[in-house]
Formats: sequence, structure tokens, C-alpha cells
Amino acid sequence: MSGAILGARILTPNESIETGTVVFDDEGRITYAGPATETPPSAEITKASGLTLAPGFIDLHVHGGGGFSLATKDSAEIESYARWVVAHGVTSFLPTICAEGIDQGLEFVRTAAQATGPVEGGANVLGVNLEGPFVSRKRRGALPKGWPAEPALHLADRLIEASGGTLRLVTVAPEVKGADAVMERLLGQGVVVSVGHTDATYEDALGAFRSGASHVTHAFNGMRSFHHRDPGPVLAAIDSLHATLEVIADGVHLHPATVRAIVRAAGPERITLVSDAVPPAGVGEGKFRLGNEEARLAGDRVLLPDGTIAGGAATVDTIVRNVVEWGVARLSDAVRMASTTPARVLGLSDRKGRIAPGYGADVVALDKRLQVAMTWVAGRLVFARAEHFN
Repeated sequence: MSGAILGARILTPNESIETGTVVFDDEGRITYAGPATETPPSAEITKASGLTLAPGFIDLHVHGGGGFSLATKDSAEIESYARWVVAHGVTSFLPTICAEGIDQGLEFVRTAAQATGPVEGGANVLGVNLEGPFVSRKRRGALPKGWPAEPALHLADRLIEASGGTLRLVTVAPEVKGADAVMERLLGQGVVVSVGHTDATYEDALGAFRSGASHVTHAFNGMRSFHHRDPGPVLAAIDSLHATLEVIADGVHLHPATVRAIVRAAGPERITLVSDAVPPAGVGEGKFRLGNEEARLAGDRVLLPDGTIAGGAATVDTIVRNVVEWGVARLSDAVRMASTTPARVLGLSDRKGRIAPGYGADVVALDKRLQVAMTWVAGRLVFARAEHFN
């Protein structure tokens, strides 16, 4: 059924329309976004006065939330997560996979591939994000001990085959022997190569970006640190103007001042806000298995027994609020980093990440406190707080 959302402020995010209308057709595509106008007689009307409409958030790096794991052998668990996460404004996401070993990783990849596509009543599954296995053992962070593997073409081919054409993004440590050939194979398959979990120097990382890598996995985390005489991979990415960088603005992975600095240096057009959330995220407390170790959520952080940060406890809507409240960016730029830039990373900028005619009607409505009030996926209202049913 076609629909229309009336009376809200619209962040496209290229412009702000103070009292606007969004109209979408019965195929879930936006046909109009602009100042208030007459709507088709058959359109289902939603009144959204006092709310701000933005493109639905796209989380490129997430391991789970709401008690659901995305590294699973059960595609129904991924679908359950997809229905849960729309309450946090996420309309599309990449299940992000790591495992205790390659065989388990292949099973998880096959499951995520099976789940890829639209989910009834939930967010779109855009494909598979592999956080490894071609990463530095020294910089594996909380990745399971059995996951890092020496880069080898036969292994890359197994992972590509298991994904059935759904592999979208892979984290690689470019300094590890054999990484160049694996990067070339991945790029040849249209996969985005991300530099991460790496001990790469500035020069190593710069070489990787010149060879086709175009993304950074959770900047400053799981990699060589910045030093004024050894600037490391983050500065190499900033100096590579085609490269985008993931930022976890949860106040745990990065200090707010670091978030401000990196956004100023790279610009919102090159920053993707990600959650790196794990199964207990959004629940308040809990524990889960990460390979053979147990991680626990306590307060605002998820930790292994040795104190290593083991993913995020915040959801993307919280991260967007943080960015605005910390003075990092205006809401329009926060939305750009949470939706428009992630869409571009995956080559989807012609149909996702904007509120504009021809784009999918993936929309989130935020209240004055930047809390999620309603979420639409492909024009279907999939979440609404009780006070906003009308």
C-alpha cells in the first residue's frame, strides 16, 4: 500500500525541510519528499508533527543485540535481530562474522548468506561482513584466538564461495605476508577491503589504500596506535581521500575528543558510525561466548576476563545522539555518517541513505530528544512507540 508521512521536519540529509511530506508508492519507493503537499487519495497517512525524519540507519559492523547473535548457524536468529533492531532506527545492516576457527566461520557465513535480503517486519540484511580471518595475531583484540589465519587464496576462495555472492566487506591486515594477493582476489569479486586488526605502519596502510583498500575497521581500535613519529593506519586513511573510516562513538571505544578530531580531519562524508554491538547490547546486562572465552556486559562496556573490550554495548541510535550531544556534528551530519556514507561504502548510494524520490522508503522518525519514535522499511511501518500509533 502507498503511504505518506505528514508534518515532520525532513533531513534528506542534504537539506532540511521544516514542515514536509514524504510520499511512497506500494513498492516502497519514495515518490515525493518536500514541502507539505496533497497526497494520493489511496495513501495510508501517518501524522508526524514534532518529529524529525531521517534516512534509516545502516550499521555496517554489528555482531548482535537484544540477546541475538549474528554469528550463528540459525538464520532465524538473524531475522529475529532484524525485527528487534528497527526499534533503534536501523533499517539495514551487515551481520559481522568472526569465529573460533575457519570451519565454524564458513558455517556462520553460509547462515548469514541465507538470511541476506528483506526480512518481514524487520531491517534489510545487506550481506556479510567478515572481520578477518586475514588479520594480525598481535592486533586481534577480542577476536577468538583460533580465528586469525595466514592470507591464502584457497581460503579466500572458500569464504567467497560460502557467501554465495553476498560477501560485501572483509577486514585485512595489509602487512601480513600474502595479504596483497588476497586483497586483489577480494577486490576482483567486488568486495570492499577494510584495513583493520593490523600492526601496519603508516606506509604499509598507505600502500594498501593505493592498491584498492577503501575502508578502516573501527578506527584506532585493534590497530597500531598513533604516534607523532609513527602515525599508523588511521592517518594513512585520512590521507587517502577515497577511504572511509568506521567510528564507534560510544564513549568506550573512543573518547569524545578523539571522535571530534577524526570527524574534523576526514569530514562526515568519509565517516561511518557503527555500533560493533554484541548480543547483550540493548539488554542492559548479560554474557555471551566469543570463541572459547566468555564476555560480559556490565554497564556501558563489554569485556573479556582480561579486560579487553569485546564489542559494543550501544546501538546506533545512541551513537547518533552521542555525536550530537558531544558537539561532534549537527544532526544532519550525524545522519549522514549513520546512513548516507554507509550506503556509499557498499555502492548503494543510488537507492539508500537519502530521503529523495527514487530511493527506498527506509525512514526513521526521531523525537526532540533524538529517541526513535517510528521506523519504516520499504514504506512499511515496522516500529512505533505506543504514543505514536495514529
